[in-house]
Amino acid sequence: MVSNQILTSIQAESLQETNLSGEPEDKMNMNSVRSTDEDKMQTTAELEEGSSTKQPNRFGQNLESKPIPRPWRTPIKFTGWMIQGLFGLASLIFFLAVLAAIPVVNILALGYLLDAEGRVARTGKISQGFPLFPQAKRLGGIMIGVVLFLLPLKYLGSFATDAAIIDPHSTSTQIFGLVTMFAAMVVFVHLLFALGRGGSLSCFFRPIKNVRWMIGQLRSRNYLVQASASVREFVKSLRLVENFKLGFWGVLGVLMWTLFPTLLFAFADSTEGFQVFVTVIGGFMLMLVATWLPILQAGYASEGKFSAYRQLRQTRLLFRRTPMLWTLAFLVGYALSLVLYLFKIVAPPQDGLWMMTIVFITAIYPARIFIAWVYARAKRIETVPHFLWRWLWSLTTVALCGFYIFLLFFARDIGANGKLVLYEQPLLMIPSPF
Repeated sequence: MVSNQILTSIQAESLQETNLSGEPEDKMNMNSVRSTDEDKMQTTAELEEGSSTKQPNRFGQNLESKPIPRPWRTPIKFTGWMIQGLFGLASLIFFLAVLAAIPVVNILALGYLLDAEGRVARTGKISQGFPLFPQAKRLGGIMIGVVLFLLPLKYLGSFATDAAIIDPHSTSTQIFGLVTMFAAMVVFVHLLFALGRGGSLSCFFRPIKNVRWMIGQLRSRNYLVQASASVREFVKSLRLVENFKLGFWGVLGVLMWTLFPTLLFAFADSTEGFQVFVTVIGGFMLMLVATWLPILQAGYASEGKFSAYRQLRQTRLLFRRTPMLWTLAFLVGYALSLVLYLFKIVAPPQDGLWMMTIVFITAIYPARIFIAWVYARAKRIETVPHFLWRWLWSLTTVALCGFYIFLLFFARDIGANGKLVLYEQPLLMIPSPF
């Protein structure tokens, strides 16, 4: 009996130890195996996710910023980086100029400018003011590559046409025709493969690699799926609908403040009587609007809300924080606008309008970026300078805007569109000469 009692006590102690530890040993082993499997699955998922995020697609949408090479260490890489940057910037300006030259579509160009202005206003970083840089760079490379290979084909076709006119039945004419057809087929296939690889400028000068790459893609039998996904992603990155809406409401916001004062300002047709009084009242109203409308538009670009055009109290507070910078921003913006009014004297032909819009985009883009940077700086600063300093720059801003409106009055006499020039406002509206 004593031995039975001892065995019973030992079993009871083992049961107590099991209850104190939580679970039996076999269940604990099962749980450890499960946790190990879950950790492995999580690690695998993280690796797959990391590889998918870092993998650039065929159209070069890997927007991760690369470090700037130092010129004193790697001068060749720095030179290449500078060339690529200037090429991308030129492509961006050209892309926006083409959009600004097309009626209705030019609202999209304004939307892109507001998008860039909003990114800088939110972050305070000028590098964020070029959201279309990689896409424009890729489109510019495609355009140059296609043109470089189509121009020789064009001249070869013109030679074949001249030979057919001079002697249509000669052997040389038939050879010219066959050579032209063969060259057209080769160029077509080459351009197709270069675009299939992504359309970068280097793809147009590596035909053998393009052929090998295309053969490998056809063997994998999933090229069409990957290509369609890459094209959809590229079009999605352009944000066409979002930026068109941003530009559309941006135009309405500016018209909400400028339409009625401009109607009064453009009322006078003579220098006598009641018309002059109405024009003076309209000019005074436009001067006041010009002192706060760029700040309101920067807030709209930053927040993306139409209600930002009514936040006058916040506008005054932002101006009070950095009055000198705001005055400098107004000076740059309105001075460039006056220069652009000189290009409105003569209406250019419709097919050459995009050449004029290049000048407008080149002038307005940096002015908007500077205004957005001042807006971001004013948002970060919480202190307000001395009232004498504020009043000095406030009066300077009012005088600057008044002088701008005074000169704007004479723009209707030299502009090709007459009084309609007063409604355009290139700093705030669509950056197009007509």
